[in-house]
Amino acid sequence: MNNSERAARFATILEIVAKTDSADLEQSMLIDLLADAMHWCDANGEDFHIALAQACRHYIHELNDQQEDERRL
Repeated sequence: MNNSERAARFATILEIVAKTDSADLEQSMLIDLLADAMHWCDANGEDFHIALAQACRHYIHELNDQQEDERRL
């Protein structure tokens, strides 16, 4: 999966959320999803901040991988 596909996957999630609460703007939906993820972590004994730090590392690696792929073209 490339970064465009990852962004499109998240756009699909935002569209699903928008159908349930169409009055919200996309940024508000993003904030709500992140807050909901925090609540989910609390309810399931997960550490949101550790998951966020890991997600940030994945993001940086994915950006670097994409840049390397673009240089090969």
